[in-house]
Amino acid sequence: MRKGYKHKSEESAARERAHQFGQPNGNKQCAPSTAASQRAFYRWVETNATEQELREYVENAENPVARRKFITALMGCHTVQDFFDLTNQTHGLPKQVVEQTNLPAVNIVLE
Repeated sequence: MRKGYKHKSEESAARERAHQFGQPNGNKQCAPSTAASQRAFYRWVETNATEQELREYVENAENPVARRKFITALMGCHTVQDFFDLTNQTHGLPKQVVEQTNLPAVNIVLE
């Protein structure tokens, strides 16, 4: 049960408990090996794979379609900015500093 949340009825509370992780009808957890596999794939594509290896990977219809499309898009990048735009989708944007120049006025009254 969610902390600080009141259910409308005991039936709705039981329904939520039945779908929690670990319950027979609960949400299934993504296997950690899936995430590790994705990270290893991106690392291989971006740092270790040769152009010939990438072409062979794309031509093999047994490989997952999303991964083949990612490689195709990556190989089609013509500028560094295109490459960053694509890889920011897989790794997330780096931390950015945003400067706010229109700060509200502060009125201090001393008595």
